[in-house]
Amino acid sequence: MLTALSLSAAPGPQPPSPAVVLLWTAVIAVMAGTAYRLSIRRHPYRPCRKCGESGKHRGAVFTSSFRACTRCGGTGRELRPFASEPDRHS
Repeated sequence: MLTALSLSAAPGPQPPSPAVVLLWTAVIAVMAGTAYRLSIRRHPYRPCRKCGESGKHRGAVFTSSFRACTRCGGTGRELRPFASEPDRHS
């Protein structure tokens, strides 16, 4: 009786082959890269991490004095990784 049950049972699902996993990993990586590239083109800047988007670097001793932030040049924003300076059409 036991042998009859084991012969009629369907085999369980098989894990995907390494080639299929590699293919899906590549497809997902290309999709993520494309989405990041589109995001970079639309929003190339992020808030400056050094000055906290204020554009000012405060003095350590005299905290009321300040100068332009050296990282962002006083703009309060910096380019995101892999972004290039956007074209300015005048």
